[in-house]
Amino acid sequence: MSNLLSLLSQYTLLTGTAKYLSTLDIFHLALANSECYGIILQSAPVFNRLKLTALCDGTGLTARQEFRGPYALGPKDFTWGRTGRRPHYDEELEVRVWNLKCDAANALPCLSCGINVCEECRYVPRVRDTKRGSHRRPHNEPTASSYNVICYCTACDESVEADLPLSLSEYCDCDRYTRWICLKCKGREEKISGLYYQKRTKGFWADPDLEEGMCLHNHQSRLAFWCPCGKRPPVDGHVRCAWCKRRHNLDTWMDENPTYIPAFDEDPSQPTRQLAW
Repeated sequence: MSNLLSLLSQYTLLTGTAKYLSTLDIFHLALANSECYGIILQSAPVFNRLKLTALCDGTGLTARQEFRGPYALGPKDFTWGRTGRRPHYDEELEVRVWNLKCDAANALPCLSCGINVCEECRYVPRVRDTKRGSHRRPHNEPTASSYNVICYCTACDESVEADLPLSLSEYCDCDRYTRWICLKCKGREEKISGLYYQKRTKGFWADPDLEEGMCLHNHQSRLAFWCPCGKRPPVDGHVRCAWCKRRHNLDTWMDENPTYIPAFDEDPSQPTRQLAW
């Protein structure tokens, strides 16, 4: 162990070693003892630098192939047979990715946590959305609900706007087919959004006297929104994307073509056959 500590204490050798490990491996190495912790994790800049050169750990592709996490099948999505559980429809994307391996060395940082994740392991929908509607954009939900949005009071909205990173667009341009996000961060993102809708929204069926603050259409009714701080956003306030926190252009946000998905429509190698339900 002393020889290992001697090597890790030299920054050049430490960064060279990190190129052959995943971020999770580096983290576990740091927890081996107090000396390793002091070298790797005690300094946030050092650990962040090591993450940039680390390999993808392959967990995203494994979850995709094993139908786990956000790729899990519902009770109506599969049948049981002598060979076990089998989807009773064709997985279009699996024509391309099922037999591929994690491209560990060609990974990019997750937009949320910064951990390197490859093309096969980042979160991406398994199949093309149906013609009934698209989830490509965060707010385009098939039932015409106000989905994946968040509204702030005036003070909180100004604070959120000031903390946004620089971008070429002042409006949300999120696309879940091109977003580079790892599976864990995607799960946390969905959980936070779900809790916001559970704790900070209320349907008109529960209280019809809610028009004094921000309200949006939600399928056949309307949904009232509150700021995470508990205050009511103004009627003319901003509607922000729950993913990137940028504003939606309320003049055009519902005019986008929900069936146009460039990841499929502009790639000639993608199967054009509809799902065989």
